[in-house]
Amino acid sequence: MNLFKFLVVLIGCVHPFFIRIGFAQESISKEVRVFKPYEPTLSDAFKVNILPVIEDTVEYLTDFDYSITPKTFMPEYKIRPIRPAKLVGEPLGKLYNTLLKLGIGSYVTPYAELSINSLRSRKYSAGVFAKHISSRGKVKLDNAKKVYAGYSDNDLLFYGKKFVENAVFTGDIGLKHNLVHFYGYNPDIITVLDKKDIKQDFLLLTGQTGFQSTHNDSTLLNYNVFLKYDFFRDHYKGVENSIQFQGSFARLFNKQFMGTDISLMYIDKSINIDSTYNAVVNFSPWISKKTAEWSLKAGIDIAFDITGNQTKPWFYPKAKLQFNIVENYLSTYVGIDGQLEVNHYRKIAGENPFITPGLHVKNSNHKLMVYGGFLGNISSSTSFKLSAKWELVEDMYFFLNDTLSVLGNQFYAEYDDVEVKNIYGELAANPDEKLSFVLKGNYYKYTMTTHDRPWHKPAWDIILSARYNLRNKILLNADVVAESKKYARNYGTLLPNEKKMDKLIDLGLGIEYRYTKILSAFLRFYNITSSQYAKWNGYPTQRFFLLAGFTYAM
Repeated sequence: MNLFKFLVVLIGCVHPFFIRIGFAQESISKEVRVFKPYEPTLSDAFKVNILPVIEDTVEYLTDFDYSITPKTFMPEYKIRPIRPAKLVGEPLGKLYNTLLKLGIGSYVTPYAELSINSLRSRKYSAGVFAKHISSRGKVKLDNAKKVYAGYSDNDLLFYGKKFVENAVFTGDIGLKHNLVHFYGYNPDIITVLDKKDIKQDFLLLTGQTGFQSTHNDSTLLNYNVFLKYDFFRDHYKGVENSIQFQGSFARLFNKQFMGTDISLMYIDKSINIDSTYNAVVNFSPWISKKTAEWSLKAGIDIAFDITGNQTKPWFYPKAKLQFNIVENYLSTYVGIDGQLEVNHYRKIAGENPFITPGLHVKNSNHKLMVYGGFLGNISSSTSFKLSAKWELVEDMYFFLNDTLSVLGNQFYAEYDDVEVKNIYGELAANPDEKLSFVLKGNYYKYTMTTHDRPWHKPAWDIILSARYNLRNKILLNADVVAESKKYARNYGTLLPNEKKMDKLIDLGLGIEYRYTKILSAFLRFYNITSSQYAKWNGYPTQRFFLLAGFTYAM
């Protein structure tokens, strides 16, 4: 190919030269047109893609003969522990172990409260609580005389818990001191007595220890026992010592819980108190069973009332059946019960501090109680309870003014056998995180045997409490307490022999402003309507009352 191209180029160059030489003498006039030089091309070559095939007519058959010998394979393995999954929660908030409240109110009323508690611990919990509130105010009686009605309440409590495996030890030591004055004179008395002549104060020293199981295995014995000692005395050297033991034991047997409650209360009194020693022993075996639709608990309470050389046994049936009508929304229950109410001096003085010093009140026999009701949820934020109770009570006590005294400013107790009917309703709602309220109410019907009226007992009472939280900065609360009119035995011998007491309506309002997480200020108003009512005949309460102060956490 290279030679061919060379010859072509050579001929193209030599040919005009020889023409000019050979015909140099001639005059040639010709027009030559050259379009482009010659370009030789070669066609593509294609490979023949055909493989040779050999046709073989010989056929071979393959025959396999084999066998498998079984043999145990023991792989080597190593156990590697698997790490448990962990849920990462929100970090725990900071706790403050000390809270201090200080305030001052009208009627020269100082207020102080201190709480000190241990922080988070899996081993123990301990703390101390102290509180003081007192007043030096005066109130106006029915005879328009202003008398000193000061009081003082003091509390001090040391408490603790020790957590051990499947059990908790508890213990506390406390002191209470309450000071009052017998300012509820007979309105016919003109003389105003000095406060030291009408003074009454109570001192209570108490100690308690307990031991309670916490395991979740119901086939094991569950128990809760405690022992308590109280020393109580008044201003007139009346002394009461009491020892109380209580134990509850239960265990699961063949899908049924069986248990018993045992209690003992021994009360020893000094000669200044109008009674001898009293001991009450209770033994209450029971059995219970529970399913997804219903639960039943039944038993009997055997009580022995020992006073001096006299012993009275009492037997009370106990049974309660609860049935779920609509799961998580509505359930109903019925039951029968009874109890011996121990009316020792400390309990009575706590209910009415204006009783005659050293007053002895007999134990009350609630020999039969029949009750029933409904409870459930209207929505996820609203719950309710409605119940009714009928009971027969022997030796139910009522407080009456001691008209044998000239002042008439102390109370003694009289008794009656009473049929009591009670209807109770409760509604609790929490529409959102900011607002919540609770409404409670009772209606009572007393059928007396000898007395004309259930003295100092209201026919109905209502309590309404509401709370509102505004951005965790301003907290508002409102409380309304109302009672129907009550009746008291009138002074003197002229008819009518009863006195109608005014209704009780007490409206309270509280405001708290949280400046920081540890510092806040509060303002509380009591008896905003400034109504004057009396819980006990002749003892009007203070009217409008204001308390202001602050709280500080450390």
